[in-house]
Amino acid sequence: MTRFLVPLIIIIFIGCNNSDKPKSTYFGGKIINPKCSYVTLSDNYNFNDTIHLNKDNTFLGSYKEFKEGLYLFEHGPEHQYVYLEPNDSLLFRLNTWDFDESLVFSGTNAARNNILIESFLQSEYDDKKISGFYKLSQSEFLNKIDSITKIKQNAIENYKNRVDEGSEEFLKILDVALLYPIYSKLEKYASHNFSKKESEKLVDSYFNYRAKTNSNRDSLMFFGPYYRFMIEKLYNEVYQKNIENGNSDNFTIDLLNNIDSKISSEEIKNKLLYNTLIRHFFKEPKSTSESKAFYTFFKLNTSIDQKKNVQRLINDLKLLKTGEKLSSFNLIDATGELKSIAQITKGKNSVILFKNYKHASDEWVSSRINHLIKNNPQVEFVVVNLCDSSKRYTKNIDIKYQYKLTKQSNICDFSSSKFPRMVLVNKKGIIQNGYTSLSAKDIGLQINDLKNK
Repeated sequence: MTRFLVPLIIIIFIGCNNSDKPKSTYFGGKIINPKCSYVTLSDNYNFNDTIHLNKDNTFLGSYKEFKEGLYLFEHGPEHQYVYLEPNDSLLFRLNTWDFDESLVFSGTNAARNNILIESFLQSEYDDKKISGFYKLSQSEFLNKIDSITKIKQNAIENYKNRVDEGSEEFLKILDVALLYPIYSKLEKYASHNFSKKESEKLVDSYFNYRAKTNSNRDSLMFFGPYYRFMIEKLYNEVYQKNIENGNSDNFTIDLLNNIDSKISSEEIKNKLLYNTLIRHFFKEPKSTSESKAFYTFFKLNTSIDQKKNVQRLINDLKLLKTGEKLSSFNLIDATGELKSIAQITKGKNSVILFKNYKHASDEWVSSRINHLIKNNPQVEFVVVNLCDSSKRYTKNIDIKYQYKLTKQSNICDFSSSKFPRMVLVNKKGIIQNGYTSLSAKDIGLQINDLKNK
């Protein structure tokens, strides 16, 4: 492609004039409509490089010593994956308005990276198609999955026949990119089945595909297809164990223990333990096994910072108790007027959401909260951004529901963990639930019950 002519000439020129020196690895390209002034390239472990854009939005990174493997490159809020090996001269061009669809590679070993992008786009298409398969009978589902799998396997064989290159490691990555998303769907169908009150017995050969996978590659946990498969598999292993033992009361605890036994990397294990505990807590904030789950987390996790934040969450749970009168605090509405929470909620059943944009996207929060607002017109909704994000409004939520914090607000006293917190208050100002969640499975019922208090 002519648009890469100048960078390629530069690379060739450098190589020709330094024939006695070790060859370098080059990674560069051009970004149309950039979102920031740099690109980052990392392997999620020891290698991390920031490459700044030139005035014409081109960039070029060069590396004397480089390890073959899968890398993550990021620009603004977007990211993708690239496979590099020593002495590669790989370039790409993309338009941030259409990030993945516009991404095209050229240069050394461009073909392998272009098929990675194609596999990602195809998986997005498959996700939409397969989402309608989960209600099918087991035999119908497996027939459809088998057809898609054969297409993926043919794509791998066609690539091998078309491209003359000997990287066995890349072929393993390609296998993950194309086939593991399908394996994830098989795991997801199984978990849906296991979670039913009357689950269907899976055929004996159902999990045969697992023999074709490698579950001991912690270094790939940053790669979406591998990560999603591993998470689904870890869940299903616990579902199966609970069904066999007739015990499903301690699912979160069993899952934490399964993560501990199956993940060897301490850093990755800690992240999974932390994320799992928090995600399950917010789905069922009042679970009877909550204390045991916290205890199990503290026993298995070795990250001091993560443990401290979970302890802050536990401390937050002790504040704003059910049956108490809501504490007094002030907020600033969209017009700049200072109002007390008592003034805003006086004589109204109210839902107060303290949110932190770092824990959930505006799109997700607005979708959930707008649904609740629509279905509960008699309830007052108050959306407040917590502490360090207090100046941000949430996109796509009517501004009349949104408030800012005053300086040095005492709200931060009962949100020390900075996790989102939803408080339900009746029309008398009495707390009916001091700590629930927008993602709680029964949040709709909780708000409906509030109307009767």
